[in-house]
Amino acid sequence: MIFYLERLAYRLTAHWIFFWMVLIPPLAYVGYMALTPSVYTLSSSFAVPEDAPVAQTGTPTGVAPLAPLISSPSRWEAFIKANFNSQRIMGYPRGYGLPISPKKTNEIYREALTNLSIKVEDNNLRTVYRGSDKELGSHLVFYYSTTLHQRIQEGYKRQGAHIKAPIIDVPRMDPVPPATRLAWSSDRAMPTLLWLFAGLVAFVVVHILLETMDSSYKSEKQIAEDTRLPILGRLPNLNAIPAGKDASQGHEI
Repeated sequence: MIFYLERLAYRLTAHWIFFWMVLIPPLAYVGYMALTPSVYTLSSSFAVPEDAPVAQTGTPTGVAPLAPLISSPSRWEAFIKANFNSQRIMGYPRGYGLPISPKKTNEIYREALTNLSIKVEDNNLRTVYRGSDKELGSHLVFYYSTTLHQRIQEGYKRQGAHIKAPIIDVPRMDPVPPATRLAWSSDRAMPTLLWLFAGLVAFVVVHILLETMDSSYKSEKQIAEDTRLPILGRLPNLNAIPAGKDASQGHEI
């Protein structure tokens, strides 16, 4: 076995120039991901005054101004949490029999907190998703834009219809711009390392197969059985001895 491993190590060392082939799988993966659209921007908007009231969740009478919700990330995060409903986000009807798995629910919640935002542009309140999941992003934008619209309508009702008429405009999905391609992102590090490991394994396996198909002797025992002569010792690999050393070093008798 040791003899075989030494032969395999010698073969790997002799063909080290082909070691660059190990880099082919990870480079192919990185190149493919760099050319694949990976970040989508989806948004929905409706016309609304900047001083519009927003009905607070969890209280029958509470109203808060819209401006702090737009300018404060913590308040927007609180709004997302207070109105989170995974089944309604995915558009499932009331009484839907199959519950969404905890893993999927956590994924939806994480995408909402991480990639969803709101802003006001030209008197339009825009709910924006920017992330890698186009389908889920579309659900999130539609749900939270509609929820905001409903909460603002409710806010006007709580203030009294005589103060200001509720907004008439309804949420509408904006045109989808082309997806963004990222040359690199941190979530590709682990797959890249796995592809590098796969290339290394393939490199070693190919040399093991070549060594297995080699018809030369693989062990001292095989030599003794074929020649019917005792093995008294072996000579070292002279090519592996550094220049200037005594060639007899490592010689086994």
